[in-house]
Amino acid sequence: MHPNVTSDAAINLPPVDPVFLTWEGLSVTAKKTKRLLLHDVTGIAQPGQLIALMGASGAGKTTLLNALLHRNVKGLKISGVVKVNGEIVGRKITKVSAYIQQQNLFINSLTVYEHLILQAALRLPSSFTKREKEFHLELERCINSRIGVSGIEKGITSGEAKRLSFATEILTNPSLLFADEPTTGIDSFMAYHIVKVLERMASENGKTIICTIHQPASDIFEMFDRVVFLANGKIAFLGSPSEALRFYADIGYPIPAHTNPADFFIQILAIVPGDEEKCIERTSQIVNAFRKSKYEIKLLEYLQFANKHFRAQPVEHGKASISTLVYALFIRSIKQNLRNPALLWAKLVQKIVMGLFLGTLYLQTEMNQDGIINIKGALFYYISELTYSTIFGIQTFLPSDFPLLVREYHDGIYPVICYYLSMIMSYLPIFTIDGICMVCISYYLIGLHPTFTTFLITLLICILIEWSAISIGIMLSSISPSYAIALSISGPLLTVLSITGGLYSNVRTIHETMRWVQYFSWFRFGYESLIINEFLHYDNITICENNGKSVINNLNFEANNMHMNMGIMIFYTLCVFIIGYIGLVLRVQLAR
Repeated sequence: MHPNVTSDAAINLPPVDPVFLTWEGLSVTAKKTKRLLLHDVTGIAQPGQLIALMGASGAGKTTLLNALLHRNVKGLKISGVVKVNGEIVGRKITKVSAYIQQQNLFINSLTVYEHLILQAALRLPSSFTKREKEFHLELERCINSRIGVSGIEKGITSGEAKRLSFATEILTNPSLLFADEPTTGIDSFMAYHIVKVLERMASENGKTIICTIHQPASDIFEMFDRVVFLANGKIAFLGSPSEALRFYADIGYPIPAHTNPADFFIQILAIVPGDEEKCIERTSQIVNAFRKSKYEIKLLEYLQFANKHFRAQPVEHGKASISTLVYALFIRSIKQNLRNPALLWAKLVQKIVMGLFLGTLYLQTEMNQDGIINIKGALFYYISELTYSTIFGIQTFLPSDFPLLVREYHDGIYPVICYYLSMIMSYLPIFTIDGICMVCISYYLIGLHPTFTTFLITLLICILIEWSAISIGIMLSSISPSYAIALSISGPLLTVLSITGGLYSNVRTIHETMRWVQYFSWFRFGYESLIINEFLHYDNITICENNGKSVINNLNFEANNMHMNMGIMIFYTLCVFIIGYIGLVLRVQLAR
């Protein structure tokens, strides 16, 4: 990976407007268990400082970070006040900050260069030209490494992935930066490099940076301007690393020689299983000692001073236009789909094979009694093949995008509608071309009506059928919390819709209590349209059904319904897309 992406680019960013982050009386309770996760926590983060939230596992450091960000707080009750420059911001904090999360989420098929260019398009204002966006990244040469998945798909290393996360989040040059366990999962050299970059961004760019970190090495611990120790959901110290050493020595916990201070503090503050009572008593003494100390008094005095004298509306990130967002997301989705052989090429090969199979199976069918039955079956198979493989294909691949959508939406990068439109636009061509291939290969092999106009209408009907299936596949994937649930819904649903489609049961003989189902079935509208388009042209058939109209009438179809059915399928597709969008919005908002 090019070094400028995460080192020089990080520190060569221009200075930012100063941001003071304060939190007062912050308490967090789990709604179900009523367990108190944070208790009356107060603190401040100043411009130009790198602050570490530290503590043993379960101490509350990640809970505090999430409470400050108002992220991942589902099932939690939060009280207290979080202010930016003296202003209560709530969820709007994402508009003035960036968040480097512990888990790296990328489109694995993209290269590093493609990822950064697309993120620049999504995050930077539309007023930036492409050249300006590339300059903003300080990319001196194209970075062609695929991102991949560590240990699964060849790509960049875990350390490089962490650096890529940093490069992504600093694109907007935020004044306020959060990082969750930035050194987890990488080696000590890379961990030092990452924290060094954070330190330089704080000191040289004037950023306010807060991160959680678990047992850093001694040299990393000394790089922090402030450390916040948490114990059992309470503040056990807030101040500089050197002040922490003095405070703990003063209350009877001097650090032994040749000991990592971070390891020592975390050991002192840990709640050890089997020795909980003694540990809780010790941490309570430390918490009470800090509340009575000069460090706490100085903290509260400075907190009041900052809230009074540093009141300014925080500057929000510039935004790209809706059209830019949709286009960038569309390009990203298209690249992802084109590089997924299981989705694109497998679908195409499948439809070519099935087109040849169908054409060979019903090769040059004659217009007699058996031939009519075969043609009815072939036309219905068009619908089945275009429906089942499309819906199950979408349900297999679409849910994998959901975690990334949730993160980018709550980061304030784009609204759900932009993602949804780009997704539809990227799937429509793939799931249209494959159907066209199947119909083009099989149509004349089967011996369907030979006029070119009839062929084109059949092709158009099949496209509308596949679009209806696309809308159902996207809708079910959007509203279902998991692939298994989407699959369990789609199976019975498709069975019901296909049975009422007109081949397996005559539409007029369906019992009146179930007859309404056919009007929600694109099998019904598509099959009727295909039958009308095929048989209406035959005036003389040498069987009991002596013309095409008789074939249509015997199925209880209306010869004048073809164009109406095509219009209904278009309307149906749009309605289902809207339902899917509403369901996706609700899922994304509830996932905060």
